[in-house]
Amino acid sequence: MSTPTLHIRLQSYWHCGTGRGLGAAVDAAAYRDSDDLPAIPGRHIKGLLRDALEQAQAWGWSGHADGSLLQTLFGQRTEGGLIGSPPACGLIRLSDARLSDDLCAWLRHEDRRSQRAALFRVMQSTAINERTGSAEDHSLRGIEVVVPLDLQAQIEPLPGATPPPDWVARLREVLPLIPAIGGHRGRGLGRALISLEAA
Repeated sequence: MSTPTLHIRLQSYWHCGTGRGLGAAVDAAAYRDSDDLPAIPGRHIKGLLRDALEQAQAWGWSGHADGSLLQTLFGQRTEGGLIGSPPACGLIRLSDARLSDDLCAWLRHEDRRSQRAALFRVMQSTAINERTGSAEDHSLRGIEVVVPLDLQAQIEPLPGATPPPDWVARLREVLPLIPAIGGHRGRGLGRALISLEAA
């Protein structure tokens, strides 16, 4: 079976963080792949897909109400992460979402450093004191964001695993429940259109 491809079309600036900064001006750096190009970690996408299936189950969507696909593909959460109760493993894995191979190859050349840099921006924000209407001291924060791009991730069963034959179609049904990707989604970052194609 060919590997299904998840297509992610970002519609706004977006940020998937690393937990690190970039000096004094940037408190939160954007996640990059091995070519120093923007990417979305596969574990983040996997978490969003799991959340979407959980929503479909909670809302009683046809074909999703019993949660069987959720547990089959993503495993079962442990209660509070208790020692001695390991989670049941799921049957699929996801790659990081990356730019197309052709675009990566073009941007990889040393003389395209300025084009690579143009993919990133820095957004500044500060906390405002409600009483005075002035900026709070020491609250200026810089976050590195990425311009809107199209990325792709591969989804595939683990070696030897056999998910249900309709798993791709059923995952596709819940994609509209993922309106955004990355950090600060509640503040307008990471608006996305997501589709899943079986190659």
